[in-house]
Amino acid sequence: MDIWITGIGSICSAGAGSNALFNATLKSSINTRTIKVRSGEEQSNIPVCSVNDGSLCLPQVKGINKLDRTAKLAIAAANEAWLQSGLNESEIDPDRISVIAGTSRGPVGKWEETYKRQVSRKVQLPSFAATGTMAALSGSMSQFLGVTGTSLTLSSTCSSAASAISVGAGQIVSGSCDAAIVGGAESVINEAIISVMKSAGLLGYNENDEKTCKPFDIDRNGLVVGEGAGFLVIESSDHAIKRGAYPLAKLSGWASGLSQSGKVGVEESGEGLAKTINNSIIMAQIDPSEINYINAHGTGTIINDLCESKAFNQIEGLSKVPVSSIKPITGHCLGASPGLEAVLSVMSLKECYLPHTTNLENPDPQINLNLVKGTSQKVKMNHVLSTSLGFWGNHASILFSSIS
Repeated sequence: MDIWITGIGSICSAGAGSNALFNATLKSSINTRTIKVRSGEEQSNIPVCSVNDGSLCLPQVKGINKLDRTAKLAIAAANEAWLQSGLNESEIDPDRISVIAGTSRGPVGKWEETYKRQVSRKVQLPSFAATGTMAALSGSMSQFLGVTGTSLTLSSTCSSAASAISVGAGQIVSGSCDAAIVGGAESVINEAIISVMKSAGLLGYNENDEKTCKPFDIDRNGLVVGEGAGFLVIESSDHAIKRGAYPLAKLSGWASGLSQSGKVGVEESGEGLAKTINNSIIMAQIDPSEINYINAHGTGTIINDLCESKAFNQIEGLSKVPVSSIKPITGHCLGASPGLEAVLSVMSLKECYLPHTTNLENPDPQINLNLVKGTSQKVKMNHVLSTSLGFWGNHASILFSSIS
């Protein structure tokens, strides 16, 4: 059974819509702002990639303003994918449509708001009883779209959206649903979360904020936190053909795994990630050399980029495939990142473009990869691989293919 992608949607610091993300990547358009973060007696100005409130255009639906920002971002991205797929105009069985959403931290904005109200002795808002749950993410999406199939929010740290895509695809293959809205959302632009990540030594620094995130560069020193959402509509090819849907691409392979590498979770040897990538390639029934582009996790931290390089080099034929990261454009959107990267992967496949890594000037000699730098390249595309890694050893691999 083939699984077709019939809709994509995204929102991030690059703007609202998949075209905004794709164009920003090609043009190296970075939008950052700084927030003040206190840690003990120290105060720092930290660059972040946040969504401009003006681009977050939400439908006028009762109760939507009470939702956490994470859910609002999810609804914005999912709505774009839903409309593009044409499911809104098709005769569908709502019981056969699933919503699977991934997130690393969930509705942290609501928890922060509730904590502040408690400390200041304000009356708590009754709506938090529901909007403060992890399930509010997929639940609010299902309610908005009017579907009644499986509604599930899951977390596998920074591979969450990829896990959601895999779970949704598995449901279609098993016959549990005909179609699924899959992806992830994250909004963690707040002082507490950023301060924790600074304390953990994860954040990068550069005198020029827009140059801070430098994946694969010898001078890389950390990541920039972002927020956003990326969702796909996936469905069985039979269901799509029956309703006359236009396929953007095929979801040809997927796999996930875990490395026994502690809470930070990045296994420098890359062995666990290599096995997972290989499993997704086997599912897709292609040779690694047939892959035209790898959209890497590429956070810009020392260990992450080395891990991915070693993983790719363990699979014969993969080290020569062009590789890039879009983290300088989107920031690291944690659990939503694989969703945004899935959208970008489909766009790259559809438009036949190899996106370059913005800010990559001096490639690290320890990273033995075919890195795309400088400008994006127009090439023939048949297969795109996207990889993700996260805390606690989580990792995932997804393959997208053109439809002949």
